[in-house]
Amino acid sequence: MTDYALNDRGSLEIVTENFYDTEIMRVFGGLSFGKLRTWTGNAALVPEPDNPFDPHTVSVRIGPNKIGHLAQQDAQRYWPYLARVIASGFTPVAPLKLDATVLRQDGQAEVDASARLSIAAPDLLFPLNTPPTHATVLPQGPSIKVLDEQEFAEYLHSVVPPSGEGRVMLTLEANKVKNHHGQVVDTVDVLYERRQVGRLSTQMSQQFIPIINHAFQHELLTAVWGTIRGSAFEVSMTIQAARPEEIPAEWFERLPNDVPELLPPADSHPVPDAYVPAEADRSRNAKKWRKGLTVTGAGAERSGQDEDVSAQRSSARPRAGAAGRVGVAVWALLAVTVLLAGVGAVFLGIEPLVSALCFIVAVATGFMSFYLARMSTGVAGR
Repeated sequence: MTDYALNDRGSLEIVTENFYDTEIMRVFGGLSFGKLRTWTGNAALVPEPDNPFDPHTVSVRIGPNKIGHLAQQDAQRYWPYLARVIASGFTPVAPLKLDATVLRQDGQAEVDASARLSIAAPDLLFPLNTPPTHATVLPQGPSIKVLDEQEFAEYLHSVVPPSGEGRVMLTLEANKVKNHHGQVVDTVDVLYERRQVGRLSTQMSQQFIPIINHAFQHELLTAVWGTIRGSAFEVSMTIQAARPEEIPAEWFERLPNDVPELLPPADSHPVPDAYVPAEADRSRNAKKWRKGLTVTGAGAERSGQDEDVSAQRSSARPRAGAAGRVGVAVWALLAVTVLLAGVGAVFLGIEPLVSALCFIVAVATGFMSFYLARMSTGVAGR
């Protein structure tokens, strides 16, 4: 499917853990101890309704490699919006930064990774208007102020959503105007739904005019992401576009339109099965299980209960044996205590020193038998 570039004006940390060690290693082609490596590029967000661990999982994939997933709360927030993109026939993608290295933990080598998506809040993922069809969309970048938007405030107030902020698709057109000195200068007009709503500064216009002309030579308009903010008293607009020196050469060759029209919003959209097991899914040898994910189903619950019962039974047998051995020792010490007390009584009038020594040892063995008896009761109780 064709990629659909989600609005990237935001940041979201994804869950990466040892569960995805193998896939993360594949992305880098190998990692070295203590050497941090970074991967940047677009990652796909793939809902997995057939995931056996959690049917609301949203996995994050770099090519065929599943390197993480959204936290449960984030997956629930983004799911309906991602479903709309997928039902429209596209793959939702967003820029990802993945950092990874190999560390030694408890004598074992483990991948230590963190990843962050550049993605807007769910309600700002899509533009308010329909993206232009015959246009190429510039990669998103830092915000650039649109000038003179107050001249078009009456119209722009009708565009601002009730929340006071929205994302829009704008087009850029090169034009010539007279400045206040009467000189004719090149400028870039900013249009919303083919209607002018502002212009770029002279300096910004000079940077973007070659790009606009390049697209025009291929019979395409130049579209950009924009943000509109406003209240009852004011309105402002910015565009988010990469500077010409930041645009990859591939863009000039392909002139992509990666923000095509989607199906209308709806209460729900169908999502096809998309679960692909990670290496740890196949081996069941993950050092750490999925954070926030649990095995579902009565069979899994019963299995856990059976394991608990088995553990209790296996641990009960050695405890019973230990209690028996302690009991034998108690009776032996009691016998020694009685014997020593008898010997002491016999020598009481003959050898007072021997008698005293027997009584002292008898007291010691008596206390020892009492202590072991207490221990025996505790072991049997557990």
